Amino acid sequence: MSASPSRPRVLYYAHDHGIGHLHHAARAARTGAFDLTVATSAARAAEVLPPATGLRVPPATGLRVLPSDVVPGHRQPSGSRLHYTPTGPVIRDRFAALLEAARTVQPDVVVVDVSVETALFLRLAGYPVIHRRMHGDRTDPAHELVYAESDHLIAHYGAGLEEPGWCERFGAKTTFLGAPDTSGRLGRRAGPRAGSSSAVRTTTPEIAVVTGTGGGGVRLADLARAAGQVPGARWHVYGSVRGGDGAVPPNMVLHGWTDDVAGRMRAADLAVVSAGYSAVADATGSARPLVLAPEERPFDEQDHFAAAARAAAGVPWCRWGDESADWAGAVEAALGDPASADRLAAEVLTEPGEYRRRWEAAVAQVLG
Repeated sequence: MSASPSRPRVLYYAHDHGIGHLHHAARAARTGAFDLTVATSAARAAEVLPPATGLRVPPATGLRVLPSDVVPGHRQPSGSRLHYTPTGPVIRDRFAALLEAARTVQPDVVVVDVSVETALFLRLAGYPVIHRRMHGDRTDPAHELVYAESDHLIAHYGAGLEEPGWCERFGAKTTFLGAPDTSGRLGRRAGPRAGSSSAVRTTTPEIAVVTGTGGGGVRLADLARAAGQVPGARWHVYGSVRGGDGAVPPNMVLHGWTDDVAGRMRAADLAVVSAGYSAVADATGSARPLVLAPEERPFDEQDHFAAAARAAAGVPWCRWGDESADWAGAVEAALGDPASADRLAAEVLTEPGEYRRRWEAAVAQVLG
């Protein structure tokens, strides 16, 4: 695959858990700064990537579909210093396809979002690697190794949301990209929906709840508990719900999935979203008061991000499944301090031109 003489070739490995990794790849492609090819086994890649990014089709030129790496029954050996190292033809085929993609694309740099084993494999194969940094308890040997061996690191949030100790160690080799502010959100203040009362806390606030795509949804019992604590609000739930055959509270509506998540949040007085990076970027872009609701993820990623957002911006959060969670207090706090969503937006969103410059700087750091 030939690249534009002025644009670096980038092979972007996108993990297949949820669709957030695909959205980050799409944002990178949309900058127009690179000749970018995505390698992934994510089932929705062909659906998510081309419309959003203008990636070249047929898929063989802009999207390299990898075989699955799922090995049923695999258990990582006790004492292993890596995360996932099964043996057998499934894994051999996976890495053979990945290496073939790299040899075909001939990238100047590879972005790995995210996988310790993939990053190390491609680095050992001779390709410069940029690995993605995420929140969570990632002090294990595998993460320490990939942070040390990667040529550069990126994060899809601002430096103000990073853990100070980690930043002291790896901040010099990290570019904090944020997410592109495509709606002009940074020039607006958060508040209730247009036409709603300024005294919305004393009337009937409309709450848009958006569940994440990477964990199978939120339990109906947890949603019901939250709605029961704020009976004067109408709760509109978008996304996957588990245990949906239970009783739905009278102040809650289960809408299922929608392709207009941003519009549904703008139509509400307050948004409740998972603490995933893409979800938070979308929520802050809606310019509505915000409550974060971390969902269960590896390494407690979303809990750590929610805690960082609370510390840096004052955004309230409640964990789904926590029977002691104070949803009434969180909703009251968010409606009483909508500027907390503005402060979080300033840490998460980046002006699109600056977003492109940061991506270019990250790649330039590697290429020298």
